[in-house]
Amino acid sequence: MNKIKEQFKKDFEESNKKVDLTFDVSKLQLNEESEVTFEEIKRKKKNKRRIIIFSTVSAVTVLTVVGISLSQMLEINTSVTTMKRNLSLNTVAIAESNTFKKLNSFSYPENSYGIRNKVTDSAVSAYNNFTNETYHSLVDTSKKDNMSYASIGLYSIMNELYGAISREDLKNQFDNLLGLNENTRKSFYKSVMEANSFINEDNTTQLKNAAFFNTVFNHSKEYVDNLTQLYCEAYKIDFKTEANKMVEWVNKAVYSDGFIDEQFLNMSEYTQLYYLSTLYFKNAWKEKYLSEDNIDDDFFLSNGSKKTVKYMKHSYMCEEYYDYESYISIRDYYMNGNASITYIVPKKIDDDIFALTKNKNIFEDKIENRVKVDPGADYYRAVLVNLQTPKFKVDIELDLKNTLINLGFADMFNDQIDSFSKAFDDPSAPNYNFYLAQMKQKNEVEFNEDGTIVKSVSFGSVEAKDTSMGPPGDEIDVKLNQPFIYIVRDCNDVPILVGHIDNPQ
Repeated sequence: MNKIKEQFKKDFEESNKKVDLTFDVSKLQLNEESEVTFEEIKRKKKNKRRIIIFSTVSAVTVLTVVGISLSQMLEINTSVTTMKRNLSLNTVAIAESNTFKKLNSFSYPENSYGIRNKVTDSAVSAYNNFTNETYHSLVDTSKKDNMSYASIGLYSIMNELYGAISREDLKNQFDNLLGLNENTRKSFYKSVMEANSFINEDNTTQLKNAAFFNTVFNHSKEYVDNLTQLYCEAYKIDFKTEANKMVEWVNKAVYSDGFIDEQFLNMSEYTQLYYLSTLYFKNAWKEKYLSEDNIDDDFFLSNGSKKTVKYMKHSYMCEEYYDYESYISIRDYYMNGNASITYIVPKKIDDDIFALTKNKNIFEDKIENRVKVDPGADYYRAVLVNLQTPKFKVDIELDLKNTLINLGFADMFNDQIDSFSKAFDDPSAPNYNFYLAQMKQKNEVEFNEDGTIVKSVSFGSVEAKDTSMGPPGDEIDVKLNQPFIYIVRDCNDVPILVGHIDNPQ
């Protein structure tokens, strides 16, 4: 008997090694979801345990009855191995089709260059206000020496969350922060996707979104249709066994095998819906830096000390810049006009850029501050810019929960209040509160002689708890001050990344 058990165990382990669970979204088929309630799932699990017990007893009985021919079975173990291996592969195929389903289908825009659309001034202004408010709130609630923040990632997820909101007051708050109305936002977001979905020899920008539903609750088909209109892929998976699918999706989207791992997701047993938004940006400078022109010079920190850092130098012609008396706003450009970068820099070493810009929208320059040849001229002068930029690489994780709480969104993180139940269409859903548990972002940003590389993932998770659960834990707010700011914009002048540097090293 022990020999048979050992042989079975060996066959099982060998078959598992040959099972390929590679995640390839292009080969997934669209599946319709059956209506299964939370109670039915629990009942099926209970019945499954009974079947396993019965099967075990039956197997022992059969082996006892046919004990005379056990030696013959061991002699023909090749046939047994083949049968068990086939069964194992079939079982895996069935399990994957039942727990891993693609819920919608659409195509991302595919271009060689970013598409310039006629985005309305009101749409750009609304998005600039969103970016400005969330960035300044992030400065007030985070403490980072160097920071990069992909505002487009947070905007994408909040836009997707909007269709799941079950509270009218929370919808109004989202409308106020996101700006515009829901339909106008969808039209604006289409332009954003078309401007940031391109690949060519020198430049690449890719913006991708996904929502993963757990298998516990039935999803709302109407909500999935809404996600489709926002270029958001939708999947249903078993969070307990297939969280690695989300990790693989992110790493593939940012062209990196190890950008995040399962631990980064920080999921709990209550997580029912997970949103992901990625940005991959690799663009070359229009006027490249030469490494032989690099110099070592002082960088003055906000605490009054200084460090020697490596600066890149280049010169280019700029049509305009903006002078705000104590600081300036000036742009540099990436190749083929796909994007630009704005630097906001104090004129004096001792000035604090955050104090100077605290109550100002840094994402909209004022026409009256544009530099002219002379006060009476009707045109603007071309300026030769001799730019010195520190080389730096930022790898950072941001917790955006306090950023949103600081803007008045505390209730949607409260597990005692139902805020997002419209994402689900399940008989047991009314017994649960669906609330936002996390809103985070991970960014890698590198500035070098060739250009700028950005890898970013934003994520938010919705959890479900019944009304008997206890109150949420305390939150801690901290303050942040940094010396200068940078803003990356797409070809439609929409900011997709903003950051600041205190210490390039």
